[in-house]
Amino acid sequence: MSRSLWLLILPALVALACRSLPAAVPEARSAIPKNIVLVVGDGMGPSHFAAARLLRGEDFEAGRFPVTGLVATRSASSRVTDSAAAATAMATGVKTNNKMLGVDAEGKPRTTLLEFAKQAGRSTGLVTTSVFWDATPAAFAVHTASRENVAAIIGQILGSGVDLLAGAGAELFGKDGLPPLPSTAAQHGWSLITEPAALASAPPTKALAVFPSQPNDVENPGARLPVLARWALERLSKDPDGFFLVVEHEGTDKASHENAAADLMASLRSFDETVSVVAEFARERGDTLVLVAGDHETGGLRVVEDATGALALEFGTKLHTGSLVPLFALGPGAENFGGLYENTEISRKVQALSPGRTR
Repeated sequence: MSRSLWLLILPALVALACRSLPAAVPEARSAIPKNIVLVVGDGMGPSHFAAARLLRGEDFEAGRFPVTGLVATRSASSRVTDSAAAATAMATGVKTNNKMLGVDAEGKPRTTLLEFAKQAGRSTGLVTTSVFWDATPAAFAVHTASRENVAAIIGQILGSGVDLLAGAGAELFGKDGLPPLPSTAAQHGWSLITEPAALASAPPTKALAVFPSQPNDVENPGARLPVLARWALERLSKDPDGFFLVVEHEGTDKASHENAAADLMASLRSFDETVSVVAEFARERGDTLVLVAGDHETGGLRVVEDATGALALEFGTKLHTGSLVPLFALGPGAENFGGLYENTEISRKVQALSPGRTR
């Protein structure tokens, strides 16, 4: 088989391999999802999911999802997207240029899935292992032509009406033009949490959890991503009208950029553990659509064996690539997410499942 043909069919083979574990597929108890959770493995392409499957073995949760799709990721300005444009496409259903957040390629603000959820009276949340204003969560709540406008993005995301925010970046406040974190939170009416032990007593809404950043954006050991995901689900699920939640693992991207195999393996394990937390919640309720996806591929990752036969990871670049990325779906409406499509279709498919909209 030629190398070009192999590269063409590899994503499909990986997607099929990820589905090879026995599927625990519950009967969805509602036709339209009351709640929607998007779990993003930033930078995770087919080989990242293949590596996660090998690391997790029989516990690999994404492989239990009943529906698998493949998503094309190019932006309006490049065959290789960045996280801002990729997340904007998923959030708004519109392609934009690299570095833009929540706007189209002409800079016009576009309504995001989170904003649609707020308009419908649903609670909303954004959780990440990176700074809480990182490109992926910000694209769902912010409208700006440049992801580098940090102060403006922080102000927008804190003033956006999101009910729950969690991430890193505590050490960056009070310097380089950013005001102290307590006054920043208070200005926008947020209850600030800076210690993991305080998560349990946090209010159900306007809860802002900010912890110190970790090397390569791996999770905070005191507030692991599975813990933060469970925390967010417990609080947002108290809303009788439902909720929309984005949970992102950024370590899968940053470690790939740095070609840091050990940090990437740790992040892949944490990511799939987080998927397990969300899937368990969804299976118990039957009214929650869960989408698990990469936003783009980073690192040109290859899964190999070392001289001892142990799993090893090799990288072809420290940049993003234009690879297709897998998507896994579970819950009401999951059947709409199979096949091959552009990342803009994620938003459109979710919107079509909203009450009052035709499918």
